[in-house]
Amino acid sequence: MGLRKLMTVLALLLSAFLVLGFISESNASTLQNPITQNEKHIHENNWSENLRDRNWQTYLSPEIKQILTLDDQNSATHNPHAGLHNSGVTPMVNTENGVALWGNCRTINISTLIDSSLVEKDEMFNVIDGVAEVVSAYTGLTMSHENGYTSTQVDSSNLPTPEAGSILIIWVPKNSESLSSQQLGTTKVWHTVENDGTPTITRARILLSEKIFEEYNSGIIGRGNNIETAVMHEMTHAMGVGHSSHENSFMYTELTNNTLATVADIASLVFAGSRSC
Repeated sequence: MGLRKLMTVLALLLSAFLVLGFISESNASTLQNPITQNEKHIHENNWSENLRDRNWQTYLSPEIKQILTLDDQNSATHNPHAGLHNSGVTPMVNTENGVALWGNCRTINISTLIDSSLVEKDEMFNVIDGVAEVVSAYTGLTMSHENGYTSTQVDSSNLPTPEAGSILIIWVPKNSESLSSQQLGTTKVWHTVENDGTPTITRARILLSEKIFEEYNSGIIGRGNNIETAVMHEMTHAMGVGHSSHENSFMYTELTNNTLATVADIASLVFAGSRSC
């Protein structure tokens, strides 16, 4: 890991502790100002329970436990699903058998595709690399990012579909027809409903516009309106987490100088990694 990436990862992790069978798909879009989520999912803000949840893969700090209502010694009062709902965080996909999440027994393969016309390819790849490590640390999910990117002419009318068990991230030109004139990015998630009714994410595709590099400067992942935070917003959607109602959250509908990874945001990522296979 490069020194710059290591510093941003450590800074975000430190700031977090200081703050303390059937196939379907869903979409969430990041807009320049504001960021908006598919209207269908704005109202699907309940975190329904699945018996495979709570297979925690990461450390649960006292602050995280409080958000997830796990701080009471009486386990009968534990309800992380209600805790997330009350904290203002929403899921991307909610069903009567739980929200769609990745199973935590498998490795998620991440690949980066960059349009050949773009100039800052190395920088775009490095941002993905750093954000993926942070999201992996928060969720406890194992992610494998390819050592390099693929440079090719992206056909907006025929976007590639990710392979099963993978996240495909595509950087496109600012005038790409894949995004509207104001969109900076969009995330599409596919999920399957297993035999026991569990909704499981099988693949995701993130489109990112080069306008992210024009509109924002580089900064700390998860703090402020910067390149890294915009990318982390989309990567979090790929984990099955929707938007937040809290204005300071990096999952809110608009990034500002006051944006940060709130305790509720981190709790949602911790929860996103808790789905056993």
